[in-house]
Amino acid sequence: MISCYVIGELHTVELLCVYLSDYSLTELKGYSIHRPESFDAVYAIRPDIVFLDVALLGVNNNWLERIKQFSSIAFISENTDMAFEAFESAAFDYLISPVTYNRFVKSINKFDHMRQLVQAVNGTKKQHIVDSFFIKADSKGVKEFLIKCDELVYIEAMQNYVVLYMENNQRFSCHNTMKEMEDSLPGSSFSRIHRSYIINDEKIKIIEGNMVVLEGYEEHKLLVGNTYRKAFFEKKVRKTIKKKAGVQILSCPRLASVLFAFVGILMEVQAIAEFNLQF
Repeated sequence: MISCYVIGELHTVELLCVYLSDYSLTELKGYSIHRPESFDAVYAIRPDIVFLDVALLGVNNNWLERIKQFSSIAFISENTDMAFEAFESAAFDYLISPVTYNRFVKSINKFDHMRQLVQAVNGTKKQHIVDSFFIKADSKGVKEFLIKCDELVYIEAMQNYVVLYMENNQRFSCHNTMKEMEDSLPGSSFSRIHRSYIINDEKIKIIEGNMVVLEGYEEHKLLVGNTYRKAFFEKKVRKTIKKKAGVQILSCPRLASVLFAFVGILMEVQAIAEFNLQF
């Protein structure tokens, strides 16, 4: 989930609060109508994104610098006058008010894409650690077995141990908790779908409603629990082939956003050219 906070005029706050509540990837953590006297609520929540109306910026914006330490900023304005200043302030997006739902979704997806890139880079750095791992699977705890992640189909929790279901109907049990197993597996390839199940996403054969069928264990239909349902299906959506939308006519706000992006590129090119002339 992407946690969000909105600071803006009443019409901006009302509109974005509806969008944030309806969209599957976002969670509204709070809002402020007009500029709040104190930003302690934002500091405490530390949302992923803060949507901020540029009209609320003042001469002293030290509070904004502090927010940027833990949140990404998306500025909102009725025009593009503050666009350059917004990107100078390291904003990841600049939206023209009134913000359309499609433009809002585009902004959220942009943030989600950037976050996935960061996670992918971090995951690559530690991938060599989680390609395989050892478990003590005999009663005396003397023998240790190497478990290769790409051969692990799913893990099931029992009373005081877990069972690892492997390819070719191999099974191992060990006295570890589900939390320990979850922390040891690459999150990009494995998903916790239930208090009792962790599955290898690459072994999914069928998803039928809230049931999952895995390769080699077709006789077992695993239930996706309520606690883990939203995160699992959001992850599945990112792997789903989407239908191509028809040609869309840009609305005025969207057209303004496109023009703003083009102008921004031109301004960057001009700045680089002026810099080179100086030296």
